[in-house]
Amino acid sequence: NTRPEKRVMLQLAVKAGSVDETEQQQGLAHFLEHMAFNGSKNFEPGELIKTLESSGARMGPHVNAYTAFDETVYQFQVPTDKEGIVGRGLQALADVGSNLTLDPKEIDKERGVVVEEWRGGLGAGTRLRDQQIPVLYHGSKYAERLPIGKPDVLKAFTPATLREFYTRWYRPDRMALVVVGDIDPAAIEAQIKTMFGVMQKPATPAPVRSYDVPLHSELLVAVATDPEATQSSVSVLRKRTRESEGTVADYRRSLAEQAVYQMLNERFDELSRKKDARFLGAGAYEQALSPSIIGFALAAGVQEGKIAEGLSALVVETNRVQQFGFGPAELDRAKKWWLASYERAYTERDKTESQTYAQEYVAHFLQGEPAPGIAYEYRLAQTLIPSITAAEVGSVAKELFADTARVVIATAPKKEGVEVPTEAQLRDTITKADAVAVTAWSDAASAGALMETPPEPAAVTDRREIPRLSVTVVRFANGLEAWLKPTDFQNDEILYTMAAVGGASLAPKDKFVEALLAPALVQVSGIGGHSAVDLQKLLAGKLARANAAIALSTHQISGSARPGDLETGLQLLHLSFTKPGNDDQAFANILKQLDALYANREQNPGLLFGERVGQVNTGNNYTAEPVTRERLAKLDRDAMVRLYKERFTNAADFTFLMVGAFKLDEALPLLARYVGSLPSTGTRTSKAADVGLKFPSAVEKVTVQKGREPKVTTVMSFFADPPQEPGEITQVASATDVLELALRDILREELGETYTVGVGFSQEAQQRGGGHISVSFTAAPENLEKMSGRVMQEIERMKKEGPSEDLVNRAKESARREHETGMKQNGYWISRLQAATLLGHDPVAHVLGREARIAAVTAASLKAAFGKYFPTDRHTVVTLVPEK
Repeated sequence: NTRPEKRVMLQLAVKAGSVDETEQQQGLAHFLEHMAFNGSKNFEPGELIKTLESSGARMGPHVNAYTAFDETVYQFQVPTDKEGIVGRGLQALADVGSNLTLDPKEIDKERGVVVEEWRGGLGAGTRLRDQQIPVLYHGSKYAERLPIGKPDVLKAFTPATLREFYTRWYRPDRMALVVVGDIDPAAIEAQIKTMFGVMQKPATPAPVRSYDVPLHSELLVAVATDPEATQSSVSVLRKRTRESEGTVADYRRSLAEQAVYQMLNERFDELSRKKDARFLGAGAYEQALSPSIIGFALAAGVQEGKIAEGLSALVVETNRVQQFGFGPAELDRAKKWWLASYERAYTERDKTESQTYAQEYVAHFLQGEPAPGIAYEYRLAQTLIPSITAAEVGSVAKELFADTARVVIATAPKKEGVEVPTEAQLRDTITKADAVAVTAWSDAASAGALMETPPEPAAVTDRREIPRLSVTVVRFANGLEAWLKPTDFQNDEILYTMAAVGGASLAPKDKFVEALLAPALVQVSGIGGHSAVDLQKLLAGKLARANAAIALSTHQISGSARPGDLETGLQLLHLSFTKPGNDDQAFANILKQLDALYANREQNPGLLFGERVGQVNTGNNYTAEPVTRERLAKLDRDAMVRLYKERFTNAADFTFLMVGAFKLDEALPLLARYVGSLPSTGTRTSKAADVGLKFPSAVEKVTVQKGREPKVTTVMSFFADPPQEPGEITQVASATDVLELALRDILREELGETYTVGVGFSQEAQQRGGGHISVSFTAAPENLEKMSGRVMQEIERMKKEGPSEDLVNRAKESARREHETGMKQNGYWISRLQAATLLGHDPVAHVLGREARIAAVTAASLKAAFGKYFPTDRHTVVTLVPEK
């Protein structure tokens, strides 16, 4: 598979997870995953990561692994055009299977890293989860075997205990190797036989799991609360045995189940928009609990104190389906969506990413999910979907909604003045909801067309080519330029966007929030005289979208479409510009949603910390002012409407970009009609206003005291505001990449005192004065000073000595490979062209010059960049510490 070109996915799936651990091994399945990168027969500790990074693979996106209850999966994406690297990747996975060193010294070094990973996960979410898991996995070993394990075990286990788990569960009859990519299968197969064929199958039979998630007749209820929880929700889950998926009849049933989810979610969306809605939003989905047990789940987000109402609404709607099923119009829309989805997947069958195939094969091995290929599935879908009946779907729904093995989970903030229902009250709520008389769902059909009278096409006043980019630029009579790049990167994808500078910077300071939220009002109100609900119905089976956005210094309308739905997509864009909705109930819904979102912001340590970092690094600029519940209650609807129309009023301010699977001669008439006809003054006038961002001029240190857990999070930021010119930005970005690699080696690999460290560059386009580079990490409180000192020490070393050639080469190769892959992706092209047009850069140099700019990065140039962009006399340190 050649998507992406010159890359191969290597995955090793092992049927060994946390549920296989003994009491004394809790957390060791995950710990073993870490040790796979810390020494084996053919790789010294740390060598594997450096080897893969030297080829351009990046830790995280391309080199990773995960451990779950039932499995551990190792995932590498490596280049195929660098000699020997595929073989090294295969050898590493073969070593994982049977030749890990598990050196006691390396184990002791990694203990701190894994404990810090545990520490980083602490918070309200974890505490709520710990209240829910015993009920969700009632009566099973799963309830006692969360993959992260227990810190006491992680700190004290012996190397022999880890090796015991390794030798018992890591064996060839519990493993599968998956290889997908731009390779010669015969050559790869020969390598696999050489490296994996020597693995010995143990003489003892493979251990058999004798545990699962049991079904139960009684209703189980959990009410989870926490002082730092910020929102309320309720869910109902019905456990059931995973159905066989091996026959055409099984496949037909799964299609009917998917239709149930689709139609129920459509109803939930419509209900959430009503004046008397009893939930903020709700959804139906499938949740896997174990390889053999899955759950049909319904979940609703609710306002504070409204958990019982939300639960009642979920039960009433499932009862409505049980009694009356779904209507023919609903089923027809669901069929259109699913047929369109299958058609797209089939059309893209030769442009599917290797990662997608690899995940499908891993699921086939681990869960037994069929993998017949999209060509076969598409033929089945075309045959089966049209013949699925409402009665058939209704019958499947009744089975899904059965009242056996049910679990209800409620989640809410624990605070004064908010009443949270008890388990008994929730049981009573279900009993009362079951007694509510229901009527059949009223499905109001959406009448008319998306656009009753399409606009007249505009004339093309200018046309030019940019041959090196294969881009055609046309100017319409309204002054708008359209940059068009047909590609064959995907068969069924067209991306488009029209963007202008200005954004929320042009709004009055006291209406800044209104400007940012204005597109949300349009999105929930609808466009072109159609409500959001009507639009969903009108667009059934159409894979096209367009959404407006207003950022600090830019505003745009972006979307995507299949080639056959391009006209629909451009109509949506046109209507978003010319006929935005402004609905009373939509505004009320926004207020309700935002109130629920921000009602408990004061209890959220992470949110308060992030807000404080933003305030400090902008000099308390008004754009970083925290959004509070009180501020949102004063939202000025008229200002939102006015500010939206002010931004989207003059088409000449915008540059339209389109990249994807289209033909110029077919697309130009559509663009002339729907883009060239947009209203305009004929002259570009919009410019971003200077909002006055001001990074502190000296050293500033701030401590935020919030939270209950024994952890600290620090963000150290250094003033870095380079000219917005590609060459200089590349040097700054490379410096951040190099520093992140260096600090990972020091703080994680050498000291073992953090799980991850991040380094990032932030600069608002069209603004000056606030650019900065930030270093962030989480650690134990007692290690904060030492780690902060090591960060400063490493930065000073970079200034004096510059980075090593190894660090420079790893960072450069990663950036080069990212660019290489991106040049075959529509999204990459449209983002690069948009950056060039908004910043006024030469587009050829901006896009095609990137590889040369990366090549120009040297240890000497980065030493200079560190000296320029890491001023020790102008930086900030913001630290989140637990409350005393």
